[in-house]
Parts: sequence; structure tokens; C-alpha cells
Amino acid sequence: MPLFTSSIELSDDYPSIRPSLNLNFAGSRALDPRITFTRASVGTYVDGNGQFKTAGNDEARFDHDPLTLESLGLLIEESRTNLVNNSTNNSSWNVVASAVNETTYPIKGLATTRVADSPSDGDSPYLGCSNFGTGSSISMCMSIYVDAVNSTSDTITLFLFGSGYINHTWNISTGVPVPTESFSINGSNYNSGSQEFIDCGGGIYRLILKANYIGSVTTTARFYLAPSGGASDYCIVAGAQMEQGAFPTSYIPTSGTAATRAQDTPLITGTNFTDFYNQSEGTLVLSADIGYLPVSNQSAVVFENTSSQSTDLIALGYRVGGGASGNLGGWYQGNGATATFKDHSVGVTVNSEFRQAFAYKTDDLASVVNGTTPLTDNSGTLSTSIDRVRFGEYYSDGMTSGHIRQFKYYPKRLTNAQLQLLTS
Repeated sequence: MPLFTSSIELSDDYPSIRPSLNLNFAGSRALDPRITFTRASVGTYVDGNGQFKTAGNDEARFDHDPLTLESLGLLIEESRTNLVNNSTNNSSWNVVASAVNETTYPIKGLATTRVADSPSDGDSPYLGCSNFGTGSSISMCMSIYVDAVNSTSDTITLFLFGSGYINHTWNISTGVPVPTESFSINGSNYNSGSQEFIDCGGGIYRLILKANYIGSVTTTARFYLAPSGGASDYCIVAGAQMEQGAFPTSYIPTSGTAATRAQDTPLITGTNFTDFYNQSEGTLVLSADIGYLPVSNQSAVVFENTSSQSTDLIALGYRVGGGASGNLGGWYQGNGATATFKDHSVGVTVNSEFRQAFAYKTDDLASVVNGTTPLTDNSGTLSTSIDRVRFGEYYSDGMTSGHIRQFKYYPKRLTNAQLQLLTS
């Protein structure tokens, strides 16, 4: 009897109307036909079997956790460039124990290289990189996928060379990378760095070296991988990448020169938008995650005026409106004036789902995050000029890296209790 009563109570709070837009990206792994999706390049993602796949130009990517295979939804990333000149042809490494396609130990669909220590050559295996620019405080991030299939005493050191170097070493002899060496910084052009590794399942790990570069480079830099343990010990590597940025993004294949992955941009316009949108009242419900926290204004969804994006908008996402670090924001701007701005302190975690809801009606607005107490506003003039919805970016900035898991739009102002229920 208590269980039956509880279900009746839950249904009483649940909206009695259907959403006029219901995008379950994580569940359907498909685009609604009303969405126009653009990305002026190919892009990679992890499919439901944990394999790396390549999506063509203007093809959406429905990503999965490489370890758990959980469906994460629509992948949104900022534009990045892989500065490694040739990441797909393993014969481009200057020193390798085997410069042939490694078919015995494939790495989740990527072209692989067998790498061993060769002390007699006086050098370590490396790949050339395009110049990574000049200026102060340039964040660089290098990464590579590793399978230590035949390593008994191996360590791997990643070196980022270019007017000095910075490096870090992992012990991979157990099959699980263990950081064993603090950063070694040589030269005045680097001032800081950090390391991490990501478990991709099946004994595959992505090793990541982050560095802050403060000098200028006039010659081609190098991506070094320095294994140790002798020629009989080897590891399998794939997906070498060096990118300008403070964190790694999805793998960008290169073949002979640096390559750029463009920004992902999904949007709904025209009658596809006006058929579901109500200017006078409505409710937005979002489920998403974010991959990098120091950057503000990472809007996951925005309803906006195409011709005046900064004056008429409804935006939800991480630190929207320039909110404080760790906060989610809900912002309504009408005719150049803020109807409401709510900065929620909720403790966002990298790559973990958060849920938001935002309801609007003249002099009756509310913003809710993760089922917490609604933040309300009983004054505010609404815009009559909003004509499209865009995901992953807005006029100020956009998601650096993350997923839109689900988004719903109701053409009515739902109750505050319903906002809490839908975000719990």
C-alpha cells in the first residue's frame, strides 16, 4: 500500500501536458529531423561497443563512456587542432621496434604502432609537430593511447619538446599506469604542468601531459614517447595528439600535417522552431555534463534572437552569464534588459550529469538545478523576438567539451514543484 500511495503522489506532481520538443540524445542516439547540425570537419567519438569511430563533416557524434559504455548523448566540443603531423601512419615515428600495422593488439579501432626501447640509436621515438605558436601562458596538452601488453618492467615518459621540454613518467609494467616521476622542466619557456590518465577499458589507457608554455617557438616542436625496459619489452600506442588547450579533447586524426576539428553546432530555426515555441510562457528542462570547469559562459542550450543574440535570450548551462566557478546558471534577457539571472551553487563535477529547469511567464520566472529549491523572480518583461534554439554555444561563448544528454521544452510555465521533480 505505501508503494502505491507514493506512485500516486508522484504522478500528481508530474506535468499533465506533453513537451512540444523532446530530445533524448542519450536514449535515441539520433538527431531529431528538425535539427540542423554543422561541423566543418570530421570528428571522432566512442560508439556503444567502446570502439573509436569517425563522423563525417556535419555528422553528429553520439558518444559513450569508453570504460562503462554508458550512452552520454550528443557530444559538443570547441574547435581544436592536433599539432602532431602524422598520427595515423605508424612508419612516421622516427624510431620504432616495428613500423607495421599492429593487428594482434588493436586499440579500439585506431591505427597502432609497436614501440620499444632502442638504446643504441641515441634517441627516443618521436613524431613531428607543427609550431604551436608564440606568446605568453599558452596551455598545451599532449596525449596518447597505450596498451602495455608485453611490458614487464617498462616505464613510459612523455616529453613535450620545443625550446626546452617538460615531461612526466608512468610505470606501465602492471598494465595500469602509475605516475612515478614528478615533472622535469628544462628551460625557461615552461612554468608548470600536470598529468593524468583515463581508463578506456580493455587494458587501454590515455596518458595525458599538460603544460603551460610561456615562450615562443621558431622551429617545429616534437612529441616524444620514451619507453624503457629493453627491446623485448614493448607497448602498443595509438592516437598521438598535441593540442593548444588546458585539457584533452577527442582524438583528431592527422595524415602528413596538422588537422583541425571544427566546433559542433546544432540548432533549430524557422517553422521547425516556431511550431513548438511559445513566446508568452514556457519551460526548458536540460540534462547535460561538462568536461572543463575553469572557463565560464559554457551555455548548453540557448533560445535567442538570430539578429540580436546578446539582447534576447534564454540560456542554461555551466557558469552562464559569467557565473561563479562551480555554478550553473539560468538567464533570461529580453529587449536588452535582464528579466532574471540565477546563479546556482550546486557543486558541479567534471563529466557528471547535471539537471536544470527554467520556467518563464511575465512577472513569473523560476530556475531550478538538481531538484533544489527554486530561485524565483516576480518581475521581468519577456522578449517577443526569440526565433531559434542553439545547443552548445551562445553569443558570449560555449561548451568547451561536454554532452547534451536530454532536452525538453514545454509550451507552458510548469509549477515550481514540477521543476523540482523534473530535475531530481
